[in-house]
Amino acid sequence: MSKSNLKTMSNKELTAYIMKYRNDEEKVRAAIAESSSRPGWTQVPAATTPEETDQIIQDLLSKNSNNKQI
Repeated sequence: MSKSNLKTMSNKELTAYIMKYRNDEEKVRAAIAESSSRPGWTQVPAATTPEETDQIIQDLLSKNSNNKQI
């Protein structure tokens, strides 16, 4: 699949694509690059503790929940 086709995929489709081709490093890297270029992407540093990661996730869920209520 070309990079232009990845651009037309929804985030859900990109996730499914990554799962389907999880053993193909080139395809996974291309899909992650596309996904990470989109608004709403949150990068979590590798040194983040599990507790900090949980807090980041909770904050994102709360933010998304608040946006849907507006």
